Amino acid sequence: MPVPPKPPVRPGAPPANEDPLARARREKDELQGEVQTLEEELEALKARYEQYFLGIERREPVRWREELKKKVLRVKGAFTRNAALRFRIQSLHARFLSYERLWMRSAREREEGTYRRDLFKARLHARCQAGAAAPEAEPAPSSAAKAPPAAAPKPAPGPVGEEKLRALYDAFVAAKKQCNEDVSRLSYDAVAKSVSKQVPELMAKYKAKSVEFKVEVKDGRAVLKAIPKV
Repeated sequence: MPVPPKPPVRPGAPPANEDPLARARREKDELQGEVQTLEEELEALKARYEQYFLGIERREPVRWREELKKKVLRVKGAFTRNAALRFRIQSLHARFLSYERLWMRSAREREEGTYRRDLFKARLHARCQAGAAAPEAEPAPSSAAKAPPAAAPKPAPGPVGEEKLRALYDAFVAAKKQCNEDVSRLSYDAVAKSVSKQVPELMAKYKAKSVEFKVEVKDGRAVLKAIPKV
């Protein structure tokens, strides 16, 4: 009697005789990787919203927000016995809800004409809602202690403005992380210096009134694109 053929195995499917302990470990690793991806995507979306409220982006990323919300809710409903991973998922969900409330309120104020570009206050509010701890006060130095060296002066923000530069830098870093690029050597000062240097050159070249910058992904890499406004 001929032996019936075995059903084809789907690529990436777990083996049929997988050990329960190995299966639990694999499912935990997969869920942990998904949470890591969602955390990075949430930071990228946060940077995009900051650009929108600063006027760098013209359209509110509503569709992206709704898609991310579905992913976060799906992960929140996933089962795991790992207490640390459960806490991480709950923190991700709480952080998303905090940002979502802030974005929707700011968008409503923007439509009503009462929105103010207080980026620091918005960030502080979001961090407090997410449960970020406030830094502890440092003890006063004793009389025998040497005075700390004077801090180096920060570079001037230039014609773009400090708030827009900060939002642009955050979005740039988030986009590079999404493209799996190394950001360990990328600093705010370097980006601010490069942007501030390009603005007067581009204004003179194109006889533009101003220059805007936005983050784009080209050939799998995040880049800053300058847009002269004539």
